[in-house]
Amino acid sequence: MGSHAAPDTQTPGAVHRVHIPLRIADFVGQHVNNVRFQEFSQDARLMWFRDEFGVPGSRVPISLARWMEIDFRRVIGFGATSVWVDVEVLRVGRTSFTMRTSIGSDSTGPEPCAIVDTVLVVTAPDETTTLEISPEERAALLGEREEAR
Repeated sequence: MGSHAAPDTQTPGAVHRVHIPLRIADFVGQHVNNVRFQEFSQDARLMWFRDEFGVPGSRVPISLARWMEIDFRRVIGFGATSVWVDVEVLRVGRTSFTMRTSIGSDSTGPEPCAIVDTVLVVTAPDETTTLEISPEERAALLGEREEAR
């Protein structure tokens, strides 16, 4: 968190790309620390909510990560100055939705270095009661599309 990113222009239903600057603390040895990929994913999801909905939770209720999987494909080497993160909603269910973040760097080319899939559960403010996703929230998450992949 605390990263400053510039979102690219987005059209409805498009993948949302943000850029996150790298810091020396992001590196271990000669590559970006694998732990940072989870943080890049979280930062990008929060930026997506801010950019899509004005403020986090303005049209979509509180959501908590329930499950996360990271597919590490290759390292981002020392000397890279930023990462790009593509954010998209893959699926919207009754009480949860799945987001994918694909993370790469201009220094490694167009293919992602890691793909992070996260299932988020919608909750009440008490963060223990699961809530159903409304039709309006579903439309907002899908960018007014019928269904993602």
